[in-house]
Amino acid sequence: MLRQVLLCLVAFTALATCQRGTEEVLKWQQVTYDVPESVAAKTDGYIPINNIPMSGVHYKNRVFVTVPRRRWGIPSTLNVIDLAPPFPMQNPVLKPYPNFALNELRDDLQPDENRLVTVYRPRVDRCDRLWFVDTGMMEIPNNFTIVQRPSIWAIDLKTNTPIHRYEIPQKDVDSGYGLTSITLDVDPNDCEKVFVYISDLQTYRMIVYDYQNRKSWRFLHNYFFLNPLEGDYVIQGIPFSWDDGIFSIALSNPDPVTNFRTAYFHALSSNSEFTVSTAVLRNETAAKRGYHGQDFKLLGYRGAKSQSSIHALDRETGVVFFALVQQNAVSCWDSKKPFAPQNMALVYKNDNDIVYPNDLAIDNDGYVWFMSNSIIKLLYTRLDLNEFNFHIWRANIKEVIKGTVCDPAVKANVDADQRFGEGGDGDRVTFIEHKDKYGPGGGPYGGWGQGEQMRPGRRP
Repeated sequence: MLRQVLLCLVAFTALATCQRGTEEVLKWQQVTYDVPESVAAKTDGYIPINNIPMSGVHYKNRVFVTVPRRRWGIPSTLNVIDLAPPFPMQNPVLKPYPNFALNELRDDLQPDENRLVTVYRPRVDRCDRLWFVDTGMMEIPNNFTIVQRPSIWAIDLKTNTPIHRYEIPQKDVDSGYGLTSITLDVDPNDCEKVFVYISDLQTYRMIVYDYQNRKSWRFLHNYFFLNPLEGDYVIQGIPFSWDDGIFSIALSNPDPVTNFRTAYFHALSSNSEFTVSTAVLRNETAAKRGYHGQDFKLLGYRGAKSQSSIHALDRETGVVFFALVQQNAVSCWDSKKPFAPQNMALVYKNDNDIVYPNDLAIDNDGYVWFMSNSIIKLLYTRLDLNEFNFHIWRANIKEVIKGTVCDPAVKANVDADQRFGEGGDGDRVTFIEHKDKYGPGGGPYGGWGQGEQMRPGRRP
C-alpha cells in the first residue's frame, strides 16, 4: 500500500489546510542503466555524476525517465522503469526505451535517423503514443556538438515501436538547443489530427507541428521572452541568474462550440502567465504576421518568486498545476477562477528534497506527477552521490485540491483577474538595481563566452 504523506496545503494568503494525497514513488542517489557491460568499459561510456534525469512521465504502471546528454558518460537518453511497490523505489535501474540500439550513439557521432541523441520531457497522448523531441545536440560545456537535426518522434506504447519521425527544418530552428518541452493537442475524435507545440526557450519562439499534414512553422512574440526583473534566483541558498524564455505550454479542454483550446504559456524567468487560442497557433499564415494584435493576452501574475518550469491542466477538474522552482513546491489554480495569487494554493512543498522541480505531468488516472533533479547543485556547487538527489512524486489531484481555493467547489478568494502592480505589496513588480553578470544564455558556449571566466552552460 502506498505510503501516504501528510501535506500542508498553504494558500498564497495566510489560510492553510492539511490534506493527504501525495506520495514519493521513485528516488535515486545516482542513476544506473540496464546496458551491456561493454558500454561502461568505453572511455566516457558511463560517468555517474553526469547523469541527471529530466522527466518522470507515467503511463500504465511505467514511468519514462530521460537523461539529456549534457555531459559525457550518458549511455541512454530515453528510458523506462516498471513500477513495483512498495514505494518509494530506491535507485531503480533505467532500461533504455524502446531498446538500447535506439539510444546508443555512433562512435563517430555522425547523423543517424535511427538513433536518439538528447531527449528532455516526453508526453503521452490519449492514443497511447509517447511523443518527444530529440534535440540532436550533445550539450557538453565547452564542446557543444550538433550531431543531427532536431526531430519530433512518436512511439506506439502498445507495441513499443517508433511510428513517426519528423525532422524540424532549418526555417523553423537553427538547432535543437532549447527545445526542452512539448505539448500535445490531439483531436478528441481523431488520433491522426495532432498539433504539437514546442517551447524554444533559447530563441524565444514557439514551434508548431501539424502531424496530419507533416508540416511545421514557428511563432515569435514578445510574450515568449523572459522578464529581466525576474531572472535572478536563489535556490538552496545558491544565487544565480538565468535568461530562459518560453518554457511551458498548457492546454485547456476544447471549447464546445469552436473545438479550439486556450494555450496557457510562460517563460521560466517570469512570474507572468499568458494565453493564446490554438485557433491562432494552428494557422500557419498567422505565424508569418509581424503583428498579432490582441491574439496573445496577458492572463496575470502568479506572485513574487513564483517562476515556474512546467505546468499542466487536468482535463477533469480544469485545475492547472505549476512547478515552482524558487519555492521548492507545486501550486494549483482553478482555471475557472480569476488568475490571481489569492486564488492559488501550494499542494506540496518540500525544502529538503525538492531542489529544482524540473518536470510535471498529469496521467490518465487522476494523478499529477512531478520530479526534482538537483541540477542546481551540479551546476553551481557540488552534487553528492551519497545523498538522494532525484525524486519523483505523484499526487491524487482530487485529494490535494480538496478544500483549497483550487477546488471547483470552493469560492474564489478574489473576483477579478490580477495584473502587474495590483493587489498587496507581495504581488507587485519590484524594480531593483541590475548589474551585468555572466549568465547561461544562448550560443555554442552556453552564454558564458570563452576564456578564463567561462563557466558551464545549462538547459534545465
